[in-house]
This record gives sequence, C-alpha cells and structure tokens, in this order.
Amino acid sequence: MKEVSASDAPHGHQRPATPEEQAAIGKLFSSAPTAAARLKQGTENAFVLWATSLLTLVVVWLLLGWLASKVWDVHLGLRSTATLWVMALATPACAVLAVRSSVKWVRTLPDYRPLLRQDLADALVSEERYVFTEARRFQEPEHGGLMYFLRTNEDEVFTVYDYESQTLGIDDQDPLQSAYRPQTQLVVIRAPNSGVVLSSQGSGAPLEVGAPVDLAVGPEKWPQPEKLCDIPWSQLDVRLASSTEASAKRNDG
Repeated sequence: MKEVSASDAPHGHQRPATPEEQAAIGKLFSSAPTAAARLKQGTENAFVLWATSLLTLVVVWLLLGWLASKVWDVHLGLRSTATLWVMALATPACAVLAVRSSVKWVRTLPDYRPLLRQDLADALVSEERYVFTEARRFQEPEHGGLMYFLRTNEDEVFTVYDYESQTLGIDDQDPLQSAYRPQTQLVVIRAPNSGVVLSSQGSGAPLEVGAPVDLAVGPEKWPQPEKLCDIPWSQLDVRLASSTEASAKRNDG
C-alpha cells in the first residue's frame, strides 16, 4: 500500500466513489492483515529470531571451546557442565529478546483496516490533478530501481517510484528498460482516510528525464511515493545525490 494523507493533497477534491473504486477499497480492506494475522506474523518472527540467535550462540560457544582446548587445554564440549549452564541461561534469554523484538516490529506495522473501513463507510475518493514541467530521475544502488521527481507548474516536487525498474533489477535485467515514462499531466485517485492510492494515470507529452543520478541516501530518507515531497527542486542533488555528483551538476548548471 502507498500511504499518503489526504490533507497533503491541495491539488485534489473529494467526490463520490464509483462502484469500481468502492470495490477496490473493499478488496484492500479484505486483504489487509487482521489483528490475528498480525499476531501470527509476530509469533513466527519471534520463533525465527529465537532459533537464529540460539544457533548463533551455539556456534560461537563451540568456536570458543575449540580455541580454549588449543590454547589452555580446557574442553568445553556440548556435554560439559559449562555448556549446559550456558544453554540453560541462553535459551530463555534469547526467547525474551526475540519476543521483545517481535512485539516492537509488529507495533511498527501500519494497520490500515480502521481507516479503510471509514473509507468504505464514507464512499468518497480524493481526485488529484497535477501538471508537470520538468522531470528528474535517481537510481538506488542495490537493485537499480528508479525514483522520479516531477516539477509541478506551481514549483512543487512530486515523487514517483518506478516499481517495474526495481523488479527488472532484481531479475538481473536492465532497470532502464522499464516502460514507465513521466508525462506532463497526472491524475491520482486515492482513498481519503487511509491515503491508499487506487489509481494513477498519466497523460500528455512525455517529459525528458536525462541520465539517472545515483542515490546517496538510504531508504529511510527517501521521499514517500505518489506524494508531494518537501525537497525543493533546486535541492534535489544536494539532498539525495553524492557530493561529487551534486557539485558536478552545479557546475553544469
């Protein structure tokens, strides 16, 4: 799901949802994880973390035992008293850490169901219209996925993730072969309470994008997709590219 607050959509207006749009919201609501599903995810995650951490501890302890036998002639095998004590203490300790980590992880998972339920009850959508004059694209280093920044005629910056380019990179194909091309106009339909994007349709003339610039920041600093971002157009290179590329871009300008 792509989360965008309707309050951040000055280019839009609300209107009654069509039957197709209402059905799309209903499908998203039905497929969203319930409390029971989230609990199951957390339980499975805790078990995997517990098993992995315990196995890692065993491997490290065996390596220390091997080193101790070589250096000090001290034997710490799997049946030694010291090993049994370590395992007796480590097993519940690793379990507690795994549970705490999983609880924290589950709490970070967004719960869209209450907002989607409200969207269904309201039977409204937000229709946003944008006009763009320029486009830039950046490329993330891990898979080569492309991120587009579109300059509106009001000098704002709209962010679009090209998910096809990332899939191509994951499949060891050329991300630049993605079919996506930014155009001068865009209509975005989203559910106003949850902010979930139902459709995004471009039209008009294609925009020139130039060669992609390498992203130099981690995903936690990426602007959210399908949304106006808070980075001014003139600051895109400074905020997102390496200092070398940003300097070269300024020189080119």
